[in-house]
Amino acid sequence: MAFLLRDPPCFFNLKCDKIYPSLDCIQFGIVSEPYVMKQRFRKYKKLVKGTPTAVLLSAAIHGLILLLAGGLVVFTIIGKQEQKFVPKKISRPKMQLKKLRVKVKETAKPRKTTQRIATSRKSVDMPPIQLPPMSDMGANLHNISGFDMMTDLSKMTLFGGGRSLGNDLEGTFYHLLKDKQGNPAEGMTPAIGSAPMKFQKALDAFLTQNWDPHVFDPYYRAPTKLYATHIMVPPCASSLGPAMFGVNDEKVHAALWLIHYKGKIAYPTGGKFRFWGMGDNFFFIRINGTVVLDASFADPQYMYPNFKWKSTAEEHRRYYIGHSKFRVGDWFTLEPGTPVEMEVLMGEGGGGRFCAMLNVQEFGVDYPKNQNGAPILPIFKTMEPPEHIVAEIKHKLIKDEAALEGGPVFSVY
Repeated sequence: MAFLLRDPPCFFNLKCDKIYPSLDCIQFGIVSEPYVMKQRFRKYKKLVKGTPTAVLLSAAIHGLILLLAGGLVVFTIIGKQEQKFVPKKISRPKMQLKKLRVKVKETAKPRKTTQRIATSRKSVDMPPIQLPPMSDMGANLHNISGFDMMTDLSKMTLFGGGRSLGNDLEGTFYHLLKDKQGNPAEGMTPAIGSAPMKFQKALDAFLTQNWDPHVFDPYYRAPTKLYATHIMVPPCASSLGPAMFGVNDEKVHAALWLIHYKGKIAYPTGGKFRFWGMGDNFFFIRINGTVVLDASFADPQYMYPNFKWKSTAEEHRRYYIGHSKFRVGDWFTLEPGTPVEMEVLMGEGGGGRFCAMLNVQEFGVDYPKNQNGAPILPIFKTMEPPEHIVAEIKHKLIKDEAALEGGPVFSVY
């Protein structure tokens, strides 16, 4: 039989005073606890006893640092999280709105809250207010005000006004007696009653080269332009033309000058027309690039031999106007309200007396006749001339050679 001893026997070492447990005690794990702790202490005592002090101190410091670092990491990771405020959703009842309904009677009528106020005074008949004609209002009218327009009309001359009214013919003055700089032009010696050959060639070149104004480039061109709303210059001194354009040179004779008018005309209802006229010395009319009248007093055979135009009218050179006879032009047609280009060339050769008178005849219209049997035709105009122009023309023109009132107005606008 085997016996389990509570306190197994130990063998005592007499040499070193140590007690060793027997083999059986070790196998069965019944060695006493004080014994074991004593053995461990002796073991570590031997280990520490031979170690240097510096090493121990370093180990202690490193251990303390590790301990603090570990605590810091732990407290950092396991930190207290901030509390977030989460609002609670509160359900509120929605208000139910109803549309406001207003009943309106369809047969409702406004109430009479006011009464008419009547006076015992009788109404006074006011005379009609006369405004200036508006037919001259056009594209260029925005450059001037109404007051300027009235002032311009009051300053209008037989050759035109200083400002465009938008419904006129622009006139450019050329003085072939001078060159570009205003000095006497070579080969242009003035002679009363005749024009030098060089002047005749320049005029002929202009008429045969499609009325090209560059023909007059070598000669003086006045900086002032005039804008004509009528073509009717009764007999006057030839010096009046240059003076109206600001060319006042007393040292030279008032000869060898030309005026080129150019613009648009139209007639609201359209129609068929022709011109009657006379000019001393030169007077030409062109519509849409075609000459319809040569009303010059000068003999075309000598003054402009290369320009060919002849009238086919039976009335040509039959009736008197001024100091010569009417030249009658060709018929031309205007479409309703359609503008066409119109050009006029008038001028003086030898000086002395000048005129440029232009009447218009509408096809199918009966006109009264003067004592010589000639029809009293209205003057050409793009607007009704002002009163002072009518008075000046009437003073210089022979009675019933032209009608200064009525007739067609060739207004573009």
